[in-house]
Amino acid sequence: MIKQRLGELGLEQKELARIAGVTDSYVSQLLSGKKLPPAPDRTDIYGKMEKFLKLPEGRLSDLAEQQRKDEIRKSFVDSPSP
Repeated sequence: MIKQRLGELGLEQKELARIAGVTDSYVSQLLSGKKLPPAPDRTDIYGKMEKFLKLPEGRLSDLAEQQRKDEIRKSFVDSPSP
């Protein structure tokens, strides 16, 4: 969703990183899926990103929570049985 909004608004991930107070590398890793999103309670990061991307308050943290749950479920499914 973040990539899509950046494109729709004609913004760059470098700008998003600056606004959120994180590194370009961190945003790049988030967008490529190499790093899990911050914990849903990190309202400092999500609030800044949501405002910059003109998204409803709480939208990114809700998506992050769902992604984290999906990753946990996936790790249980993919782990070998004892």
